[in-house]
Amino acid sequence: MKKVVDERLKLQLVKNFKIAFLVENAVIILMLIYQSFKNMDKAISASNPVWTAFIVGTMTLSLLSVNVTASIEDKPKRSNLKLLSYFVLIFIIGSLFFMAIMPKHILLDLLCGTVIAVIVSGLLIYENHYRYRDN
Repeated sequence: MKKVVDERLKLQLVKNFKIAFLVENAVIILMLIYQSFKNMDKAISASNPVWTAFIVGTMTLSLLSVNVTASIEDKPKRSNLKLLSYFVLIFIIGSLFFMAIMPKHILLDLLCGTVIAVIVSGLLIYENHYRYRDN
């Protein structure tokens, strides 16, 4: 028996994966909303496996879609100075956000701002790798 190689079937399979992911995330979001009505602190915490599943799913989707979306964009590569300025800006905004939430823990606020800046800057560098035109 020959293996069927049909582009329409492959596209349908990708559409099925997208629909399954959307349904899965919709159920997770509904569960989180229901849990937040019962107890907000418990619903959005690192110990809640539903919250963790939602975060892991959305982060995986965003990481996997970077190489596709950056490749089809017709934009020039960002310079290293621009990437560094984005890092500093995200660090400042993230640190100020955490300082507003937890004003007594300055070092923890700066650490959280650094972690967010490193993750976002890493995504920007990864996306910049797939851009093919220079300035």
